[in-house]
Amino acid sequence: MQYIQDILDFLMYDLLRIPLPIPSNFSPDKLKLKFKIHKENRGYWLEATKYPGLIASGDNLAELRTATFDAVLTYFDVPRAYALRMPDIFILNMENGKQLLPPHSIRASVATA
Repeated sequence: MQYIQDILDFLMYDLLRIPLPIPSNFSPDKLKLKFKIHKENRGYWLEATKYPGLIASGDNLAELRTATFDAVLTYFDVPRAYALRMPDIFILNMENGKQLLPPHSIRASVATA
């Protein structure tokens, strides 16, 4: 059923250029949150220090970054049509000074700050 919504969204927002629904409680500065990262036997998980319930997990750091980006968009109730067309600029800052960058970043996926 989701593919029908995807087709409708494509027709409305990409072909007909109807303005995207603007999220009411989200702005790009929400992508600069601080997280406490935990290492477990089977991977990683994190929690936002300022927003209770904003958590994500992944088997590796790349999965953790992607899951965190999705969790932030979900937490702030960003409409799906907007989220799918939003550029992935999310950088996950690690406690050791390293950064997990977007997959299509010019720099490597793990860079030092």
